Amino acid sequence: MSMDSTTEAAKDIGFHMTDWDSDVEELVALYENPDAFTNDQIVDVVLRFLAHVPNHVAAAKKLVGLGPIEDTFGVGVLVEDADLT
Repeated sequence: MSMDSTTEAAKDIGFHMTDWDSDVEELVALYENPDAFTNDQIVDVVLRFLAHVPNHVAAAKKLVGLGPIEDTFGVGVLVEDADLT
C-alpha cells in the first residue's frame, strides 16, 4: 500500500467517523433529557440516527481492515426489507 493510498484511506476513515457527529449530539441530548422531547421528536431522532450512522460505521470498519459488517444477531441485516408500499 502506498503512502498516498494510506493517507486517502485515513481521510476516508476520518470522514466516516465524523460525518454523523450531529446525529450523536442529538442522541446524547435525548438520553440526557428525554422529557424535553415529544414522542414524535424521539422517533425522528432515532430514525435519522439509524438511517445515517450505520453505513458510515460499516464503511470505516471495512477501511481499517476489520472486514465487512456481519449479521451478528441473525436479524437479516444484509437482506433488503420488503416493500411496504
